[in-house]
Amino acid sequence: MNESYRLGEQSIIAYLQRLANGVSTAELDVAALPTELCAIGEQLQKTFAILQQERELLERGAYIDSLTNLGNRAGLHRYAELLWHKGTPFTCAYIDIDRLKHCNDTFGHTEGNRYILSICRALTETMEPNDLLFRIGGDEFVLVSPTTDEAELEQRLERTRTDLIEATSGGKAPMIASFSFGCSRVDPLAGDTRRQMTMDADRKMYRYKLMHRVQQPKENDASMRPIADQPPCNDRVFQAISMSSETRYPFILNLDTGESQWSINAVRDFDLPSQHPYNSLDMWLARVHPEDRDNVRSELDMVVNGAWHFHYMQYRVMNTAGKYALCECTGYRLDSTETEPNMYVGIIINRSLADTTDSVTGLGDIHALVNAIGEMRRVARKAGLVAIKIDDIAKVNARFGFDAGDRVLAESAACLMDCSRGKGRLFRSTGPMFVALFDDLDPEETDAIAEEIERFLGSPVLFGSFEYQPPIRVATLHLDAVDRQPVSILNELKALLEEAPQVPGTKLD
Repeated sequence: MNESYRLGEQSIIAYLQRLANGVSTAELDVAALPTELCAIGEQLQKTFAILQQERELLERGAYIDSLTNLGNRAGLHRYAELLWHKGTPFTCAYIDIDRLKHCNDTFGHTEGNRYILSICRALTETMEPNDLLFRIGGDEFVLVSPTTDEAELEQRLERTRTDLIEATSGGKAPMIASFSFGCSRVDPLAGDTRRQMTMDADRKMYRYKLMHRVQQPKENDASMRPIADQPPCNDRVFQAISMSSETRYPFILNLDTGESQWSINAVRDFDLPSQHPYNSLDMWLARVHPEDRDNVRSELDMVVNGAWHFHYMQYRVMNTAGKYALCECTGYRLDSTETEPNMYVGIIINRSLADTTDSVTGLGDIHALVNAIGEMRRVARKAGLVAIKIDDIAKVNARFGFDAGDRVLAESAACLMDCSRGKGRLFRSTGPMFVALFDDLDPEETDAIAEEIERFLGSPVLFGSFEYQPPIRVATLHLDAVDRQPVSILNELKALLEEAPQVPGTKLD
């Protein structure tokens, strides 16, 4: 083998090694190869070019929204990783298109897409060179600005919104285009978490939406009609029921007209516009925590469409103070008759006002858990229980302080709510132990949720510049009937947790 051929082989091997290490800029000088290796070198370059193109297409599909060509939710998450790695402060704006559903229902989805793209263009034109815009849902955008402060970004968006309304008013477009927004400053090194990235901005956006409604001209649909003279049920009876408990809020919704009736307590505690608002589903969803909203919207759509007649979920709702309260909602759809419309009736329980609420996580405490198990025992119902233990909380408390330990527990509780998708009742049992109680799911469904909890529970928490991933243990218990004392069941869960393998996290030793 001559020296030229050997050097050529070494060049090809080095080129392949760089590609294997992810060096996308790796190059191979085919002209410098000996004649007998040129064909191999050219084929390798062609193959790499094809693979690179396919990878870029796959990546584009994974991180790019197909309608707007903006980054999607996954793209935002990937960019957030970069922001937290850099640790520099930035401003985040949460933006929601006003009345997109009305546009789709009234003018069709083609016009709805045009509406989305018009908002997208308006937002893009107001961006600074370093800003990035993401479409994270059907009508939801997030704008991230590394250089603009909160007040400046608010002024920019307000000007854009005003110009957009003016450009589409007076019959210049099928409907007046507008959006609502909220801005917040985020500082990763100050301890802000990825979960908090849009939370404050989202809360401000919904307050803005409630205060800056755009009146559409010539509205004829039921959602914009004046409030009816008579509420959808006997007012005196409804108020008698609604005043029976400070933590319970009955409601009635006429699915045919959009009329609804809510208790005085609900109006007071959740800042509702009145006891008889229209568009009450949209109004209520506007107050649901952004991380819970998609699941709640999906289930309520099934009730409205008549696919489901029973709805039960546990999720967070913003109260009058601007804080999220843990609520438990049970509702039933009543199909129409010759004399009655389609109705959705139910009751919402504000668990955050009860004495049995854990102050750190907002979940039910050990007393609420014992009561729930005892209630299931009285009716002899089957149950699925998932127990979760956050290990090393004592070490976190010792190293970073008790506030840090509480943050780990609060973050874990929020992630637990995401994984349970509102299907179960959630409790902080004792110390770092949580219990999710399911009474309507098959064992296979409960096991699937337990597996999801094991994969995703324990979101990283920042303590200054230190990122901590809590180690956890997960155990599941299936009961054909709850025929034992709650304490006996909880002791069995603790034993199962001790035997469960640990999902490792950050070591603090």
